[in-house]
Amino acid sequence: MRNLRSLITKRVKDREQELTKLCCKLVQAGGENPPGNVSEVANVVEHFLEDEGVLHERFEPVKGHANVLATVGKGTRTLILCGHIDVVPAGNPEQWIAHPYSGEIREGKILGRGATDMKGGIAAMLMAAAILKDFENDFSGKVVFAGVCDEEAMGLAGAPWLLENRKLFGDACLITEPTGYLKGGYTIVAGERGVCWLKITAFGKPSHGSTPMLGENAILRLTDFLPKLRMLEESAVKVPDDTKTLIRDGKAMLAGVAKEHGISGKSLTRTLDHYTVNLGMLTGGTKVNVVPEKCKAEFDIRVPVGGNPDSVEEFVRALLPESFECQVVNREMPSYTPANDPLIKTIQEEGREVFGYRVPATFMAATSDAHRFREMLGVPTVAFGPGYTEVAHAYNEFVYINDVVKMTEVYAKVIVDYLNLRAG
Repeated sequence: MRNLRSLITKRVKDREQELTKLCCKLVQAGGENPPGNVSEVANVVEHFLEDEGVLHERFEPVKGHANVLATVGKGTRTLILCGHIDVVPAGNPEQWIAHPYSGEIREGKILGRGATDMKGGIAAMLMAAAILKDFENDFSGKVVFAGVCDEEAMGLAGAPWLLENRKLFGDACLITEPTGYLKGGYTIVAGERGVCWLKITAFGKPSHGSTPMLGENAILRLTDFLPKLRMLEESAVKVPDDTKTLIRDGKAMLAGVAKEHGISGKSLTRTLDHYTVNLGMLTGGTKVNVVPEKCKAEFDIRVPVGGNPDSVEEFVRALLPESFECQVVNREMPSYTPANDPLIKTIQEEGREVFGYRVPATFMAATSDAHRFREMLGVPTVAFGPGYTEVAHAYNEFVYINDVVKMTEVYAKVIVDYLNLRAG
C-alpha cells in the first residue's frame, strides 16, 4: 500500500501540466445556467475519458442538459465522485480582468467563470479516476465519476434524474464543491441548510399617478409586508446534538471570513442556526404615471438544520393579507452526515498528509446536490473540493493550480483507502 501511495503522488506530479490544461479547457467550454446547455463541457469530459480509455456513458434527459458517468475499478462497493459542470452566468465581461471564458493562467491561477465553482474540482476528479485506472487491482471496489448538469438552477435533469432513474448509485458520495477560504484553509462540508423559495404577489388598485390616493399601490403594500417576513430571522433553531460539532467548526470558519471582510462576525455565523431571508427579485407596475395594481417578489429563505421548509410556508401564509398570494417555487430539507463518519475520517487523514493540517468537518450556509444523495440514496455525502467560497459566483473567479493538484492527490488516495476500508 505504501508503494501505491508513492506511485499516486508521482503520477499526479507527472501529470500536472495535463491537469492544468484540462481545467482550462473545462473553463473555456462555458455551460452557463440559465440556459443550462452544457454540451460543450460534457464533450471536454468525454474526450478526456476516451483518451484515457475509461468507460463512460452520457445521459441527456433534456437536450443540452447532459450528464457524464464514468467507472473505474471492480466489484460492488462504490464511491461516487460528483460535480456539476454548469456555471452561473458571467455577468458583465468588462468587470473581468480577463475574458470570463478565456481559461487564462496568471500567477499560478486559472481564471474564469467556474474555475472555482467547480471546473477545478471536476478536473481533479477526472484525473484521479484516470490515474487509478492503472491500479484497479490494488483497491477493492469501484469509483464512479458523475459530471452532472442543472445544479446551479436547482433543476431536475442532473443528479435528481440520475438518482430517480437508478443510473447513479453507490455506498458514499464525495462532491467537489469548493470548500476553501482564501485565508482560512480548506474544510470538509458535511452539512448544509435547506431551502424554501417563495413567490409572493400583492394586488392593488390602479389609478392615475397624479392622484395616487384614489388607488392602492401594490408595490408599497408588498414592501410594507417585508418586515413581517424578516421575523423569521429572529430566533435560533434548536439543532440536533450530532450536528453541534459541525456547526461549531463552521462558525469558526465563518468568523474568520467575516473578519476578513470587515463585517460583524455574528451576522455571518448565525446563518448556521437561524433562518435567513433574501429578497432576490421585485417586479411591479406598468408605467410611471399609473398606480401599480400588481407586484411580485421572490424570496430565498434558507432553512437551518432543525428547521423545516413546511414550517416556513405555514408561517408566511399565516401572515399574508387576504389580497396576497404565495407560491412555493422550491423546497429542500436541511441535511448532514455526522462528523465521525468513516468517509470524513478518511478525507481528514489524507488532507492532513497533503495539505499539512487537520481539515475540519463543518456545516455550510448554502445548499448543494449533497442533500439529494443523503435523501434519495441514504448514503454518507460530503463536499471537499478546490476553490474558495469568497470567489464563487463573483467577478474574476479563479482557482490556484497548486490546490487543484493537491486535491487530485487527495481524491486518488481517498478512493483507495475508503474502498479498502469498507472491504476490510
